[in-house]
Amino acid sequence: MDRLTIVMVRCSLGWLLAGVTIGGLMLVDRGLPGQWRLWMQPSHGHMLFVGWLLQFAVGIAYWLLPRKRAESLPLGYREGRALAAALALNLGLVLRVVAEPLERTGHASDATLAVLGASSLLQVGAVVVFVAQLWPRIYGRGKLGRPAAGAGPRSG
Repeated sequence: MDRLTIVMVRCSLGWLLAGVTIGGLMLVDRGLPGQWRLWMQPSHGHMLFVGWLLQFAVGIAYWLLPRKRAESLPLGYREGRALAAALALNLGLVLRVVAEPLERTGHASDATLAVLGASSLLQVGAVVVFVAQLWPRIYGRGKLGRPAAGAGPRSG
């Protein structure tokens, strides 16, 4: 596996553990004071969807999708950009997990709104980088010098 895939899969497993832990605590919330379960619901969902599922899928996509390697791109993608995007995705998610419950508890302020805005920009920016780097790696067989499936003269 590439370093990027290792980093993303390990981070996704960390988010899975964190999300399942929060979810387990949400199941026994009667034993814990306050309405924290309601405050954490959206963050819990993002921990599992963005942190675990999306990051795992994208990390594996970088590993499995065909690569057009070149001397300037020995991995078939720009590793520095992809690692920066993985960092941005995770930092954005951490910011959201911190700021969103504060917003929901009535501690909304210009600061929490700014943190949520930064979180959004980081996550959207990361996804744009992932899509831009993975998009050219999706092509039919015809691009590799072989006929695409179903190509050729029709009989019948």
